[in-house]
Amino acid sequence: MQYVKYEEPEPYIVVISMDRPERLNAWGSRMLADLEEAFCRFDDDPQARVAVLRGEGRAFCAGADVKEWAETGQPRLAPPGRRVFTSDWGTPELRKPVVAAVHGYCLGAGLNLCLLRCDIRIAGEGTKFGMPEVARGILDLATPFGYQNIPYCFIAELCFTADMVSAERAHHFGLVNMVVPDAQVLPTAMDVARRIARHPPSAIQFTKANLLKTLEPPAAAFPYEQYLRQQSFYSPEAREGMRAWVERQERRGSGA
Repeated sequence: MQYVKYEEPEPYIVVISMDRPERLNAWGSRMLADLEEAFCRFDDDPQARVAVLRGEGRAFCAGADVKEWAETGQPRLAPPGRRVFTSDWGTPELRKPVVAAVHGYCLGAGLNLCLLRCDIRIAGEGTKFGMPEVARGILDLATPFGYQNIPYCFIAELCFTADMVSAERAHHFGLVNMVVPDAQVLPTAMDVARRIARHPPSAIQFTKANLLKTLEPPAAAFPYEQYLRQQSFYSPEAREGMRAWVERQERRGSGA
């Protein structure tokens, strides 16, 4: 895998690290394929009971690779199979629990990944959360928020303003379980993983399946969001927004 590291530091626990630090672990098609491979490997391994998901460098995940989308015109939020994000009905497919160790930036698609794929979320006190898509002319994906029963007013604030919010505010509205000092994010996530791993795996998996069923969104919600997403991505506003964002980033990189 090019952009994802898969490690087994101790019995029953897997650590999956997004490893594209020079791009703040932004998602492109290669990253998505690597995450798909890592999650499938974890879910299919009978010895693996719980995973910790983290990001290398200064960010958990700064969102989608807008530059790739602007260049190819082909937005990719999930590879075929869609086990990384959701099934066709908007419900996660992983049987086993995942703990997120979140630091730095957790934005856009990265926040959606955190909501839909990670059952328990530990955030560093310096973490910034946000949904910046509308600033690029793109639809924000709201199904993950509804799936997690996040208050509508907070979803609207994130999606409509494209502003970032602190870890404390994210905790207040239920995006994360706890906020810890930045240096303690991974140790805390590993401690939670150990507490899960000591229990019979079948009991954990049955409990997760039951919990997810109680939160299952209406069957029509996810397909309709996918339809709106396609309409949004191919709009003139989206093309212009992504082009302008890429140009700004290139000017900053050149020092202009």
